[in-house]
Amino acid sequence: MERGFQTFLGFGGSFTESSAELLQKMKPHQQEQVIEAYFSQEKGIAYSWGRIHMGACDFSRGNWSCVEQENDKELKSFSIERYRAAMLPMIKRAQEVASRPLQLIASPWSPPAWMKDTGRMQGGGTLKDDFKPAWAQHFLRFAQAFKEEGAPLWGFTVQNEPHATTPWENCLYNGEMERDFVRDHLGPVLEASGLDLKLLVWDHNRDEMYARAHTIYNDPEAAKYIWGIGYHWYGDPRYEFWPAREGMTLFDNVRKVHELRPDKHIIMTEACQETGPRIGDWQLGERYAEAIIKDLESWLEAWIDWNLILDERGGPNHVQNLVSAPMIFDTERGKLLYLSSFYYIGQFSRYIKPGAQRISTSSSRDKLEATGFVNPDGSVVAVVLNQEDYDIGFWLQVASRSVETQAPARSITTYVIPKIADPPPTWMVDETAEEQ
Repeated sequence: MERGFQTFLGFGGSFTESSAELLQKMKPHQQEQVIEAYFSQEKGIAYSWGRIHMGACDFSRGNWSCVEQENDKELKSFSIERYRAAMLPMIKRAQEVASRPLQLIASPWSPPAWMKDTGRMQGGGTLKDDFKPAWAQHFLRFAQAFKEEGAPLWGFTVQNEPHATTPWENCLYNGEMERDFVRDHLGPVLEASGLDLKLLVWDHNRDEMYARAHTIYNDPEAAKYIWGIGYHWYGDPRYEFWPAREGMTLFDNVRKVHELRPDKHIIMTEACQETGPRIGDWQLGERYAEAIIKDLESWLEAWIDWNLILDERGGPNHVQNLVSAPMIFDTERGKLLYLSSFYYIGQFSRYIKPGAQRISTSSSRDKLEATGFVNPDGSVVAVVLNQEDYDIGFWLQVASRSVETQAPARSITTYVIPKIADPPPTWMVDETAEEQ
């Protein structure tokens, strides 16, 4: 049956050096608990994606690259030895626990310092023209090395946050620079490799993703190498508006990117709560749920969170850019803590399977946020979020079936309806109760 919406690919998190080294400091049973909680279908929330930083990032243990030798255009000193210490063991254990192959996407924060016009990995700067061929080859070498380690990559983003100058590792690309690097260097190198590596552009916030997509997609020689666009969630999309169209939220901006090129794909590549852990804060979970629902309704195809686990301060982070994660390890007490974001993400990731197709949703009023999917086995999944301070009763209708139920105040609920003979392309949340 034609449903007309996107096929969903899965949820995941990021294997940062900080997370991996923190995991190694935990007791063996705690390490196993973390991996199973994220990647097991039976015991956890069934993640099937992972993101890796190619070279150092703010959540690495210091500033480093895979090619430390100055002016090594032939990449003779290339090495992923740093990953073998903690990150690769964490990835391999996740592969063993996951119920399906783990899709790994790698993102660079910065080329080696000697490839940049500033001579530094941090604080801005751009890739020198002379080193563009070598940097493109670096992507391929990284993919080949991970494949040899038994952790093949699904693909790459061209550059993490290419529009931000930060105290941590970064490299600036405007739209034309990213387009030209893909068209003239990176795209041809990856295509010639035969490794079927996907390539995403932008990898930054919703606000300017349409402008970036427009620049790159309108060049057919660049666009042919691009699988899709990645983006981050920073900034509050409920209150920030896309300046190009008055009154449009940033979620509308995501939708416009899909409308620009429906044949291309859209993935959330990074999300986290800024300014440190929010232990005991249930509004954190609500922020996640609202964003996930609105992104899914805007043609999102995969959701990848940031660090899998951090310490009680929101690190380690070598530039003190402390944030939150769905799981926190209290190093002083030796305790593992689950934050509300973990549980709210799980309301989606455990039940919406890779390969599920989104179906149209409708509601008689706007007090409930909701999204719906048909899984590959034919079951229908509906996730309903109530952020009001009172219960809301409603009828859930799917095809000829309906049930009267209730969304408790400040709750998220997942409904799984077994396969029916002919599920329609729509389902309805019909609210029947006002404030209690």
